Amino acid sequence: MNILVYGDSMSWGIIPGGRNRQPRSQRWPGIMQQQLGSEINVIEECLNGRTTYFDDPIRPKRNGLEYIQMILESHSPIDLIVVMLGINDFQDVIGANATESAAGYEKLISRLQTLKPEPMKSPAPILAIVPPDIVEPLNTMADKFSGYARGHGAEARYIDVLKALDVPYILASEHITLSRYDGVHLDTPEHRRLGEEVAKRITSLMA
Repeated sequence: MNILVYGDSMSWGIIPGGRNRQPRSQRWPGIMQQQLGSEINVIEECLNGRTTYFDDPIRPKRNGLEYIQMILESHSPIDLIVVMLGINDFQDVIGANATESAAGYEKLISRLQTLKPEPMKSPAPILAIVPPDIVEPLNTMADKFSGYARGHGAEARYIDVLKALDVPYILASEHITLSRYDGVHLDTPEHRRLGEEVAKRITSLMA
């Protein structure tokens, strides 16, 4: 079984306060892999700064909608897509608000529901992880997300999208808190909590 994780720096495993990366064994997709076992192949397709469907004027190829078909074709066949995106829409360089981000989120999820690259006979099911709203960006993230308040309410809007599209989801804020060092990413214990929770949900879906 192939599970594709489609995410941004929260899933890539950036270490808050710097630019280094958590080892695979400590970032949440790796924790999920450990919990699910070796018969499951977890494919990490996570990119710092990836958005739902917005172009970054400074960093290229961050548009999550634009590149998803190529990525699925590269890794096909895929049995499940786990999506955790949205928070980068609220970077100052992007400037989206919660309503605009939810519209991008809907475009992305709807597109995923149509893609079935060969040899897949039907689109892969989706499990969405809804990121928490930013409470306060700190230190290295403070300037990058100085207008973070424009994203408040996105969590609820994403849920509305997922319910309308009949996509199962995990509400991350029920299981984790954002980093005490930068207010945007995940500290090491939060990676473990999230990875274990996602593994539990996937096991339930497989059953």
